[in-house]
Amino acid sequence: MTDSSSGPSQPHVRVGDVTIRRVRIDEWPALRALRLRALADAPDAFGASLAEAEAEPDDAWRTRIERARSILVIAERAGIMVGMAGGGDAPTPERIAGLYGMWVDPALRGTGVAGALVEAVVEWARAAGYPQIGLGVTTTNGRAIALYRRHGFTEIDQRMPLRDGSEVEIQIMTRPLA
Repeated sequence: MTDSSSGPSQPHVRVGDVTIRRVRIDEWPALRALRLRALADAPDAFGASLAEAEAEPDDAWRTRIERARSILVIAERAGIMVGMAGGGDAPTPERIAGLYGMWVDPALRGTGVAGALVEAVVEWARAAGYPQIGLGVTTTNGRAIALYRRHGFTEIDQRMPLRDGSEVEIQIMTRPLA
C-alpha cells in the first residue's frame, strides 16, 4: 500500500472536529514539522532523537510516506496536522505489523484522537493480512500504556532500551488481529 493519492484509500474518520486520514506524499513538509514538534514534546517516546530527525534530508521525509507495505496516518484539525501514527513490518522474524511514531498534540489528548489513530493503523494491518500487531511504549508512560490496553494490546515479557545508550526502557505490547 502507498499513500492515498496512488493506492487504495482508507475512509476518513472524524473525531469531533478532527479528521483521521492517510498522509499524502506532497504533505511531507507538514509531516516533518509535526514529527519535529512531537520529538520536542516527547523526546523519550521515539526511537529517534530530535537532532537525528532535524538532520534527515528532504528525500527521507518523502520516502517515509511512500514506503511500500506501510501506512502513515495523521490527525488534522482546521487544516493543521495535530497527530500521527504509522504502521509497517515489525522487526521480528515472524510476519507481524508494528505501530510506530504515535503522537497527539497535548491539547487533544483524552479526546479520542489517539484511539482513532491506533485503530486506523490496526485496521490497515488487518486488511494487509497481518495476524498480529505490536508496539513499543516507554515503561514510564502510564497514559499511553492505558490507551493501548483499552485498544486490546497486552504486555509481553520483552523490554529493551529505547535507543542505544538510553536508560529509558520500552515495553513491547501486542494485539492479535484474527
